[in-house]
Amino acid sequence: MARITSRFSDHRAVPSEDHPSNRRSVLVLHNIRVRGHRTSIRLEPQIWMILAEICRRERCTTQDVCSYVAGLKHGSLTSSLRVFMLDYFRTAATEGGHRSAGHGKGMFILKRQERRQRRAKRANRRASDGLERGAPGVLRPDDS
Repeated sequence: MARITSRFSDHRAVPSEDHPSNRRSVLVLHNIRVRGHRTSIRLEPQIWMILAEICRRERCTTQDVCSYVAGLKHGSLTSSLRVFMLDYFRTAATEGGHRSAGHGKGMFILKRQERRQRRAKRANRRASDGLERGAPGVLRPDDS
């Protein structure tokens, strides 16, 4: 029987710094029990925090929530967890809650308007710099 290590003799024991396998994943791996079976779940740190918040609100464990979601059988467990968390907070969101959080004031539109205003100011500044320096081809009001 051939040794297992001989199959991998062309691979380095320690990856180089620029090797893709050395890059850190933004996903966090947790081993938990789901419906009595040990499994690994990889989720973003923010999703783990949301899961902890749900567990705090519902007075249950992570395993309880994951087992419940696994019973729903909507695709993979990780994607099902994400969808469950989204639905959990979407259902809990009320108009009053949105108002107290400052939502509904067009924050995305306001950000776009702020960017447009900054661009316009920069363009005006560039145009006025050209007038002050007497750029060729630019007539000042007193040059007519």
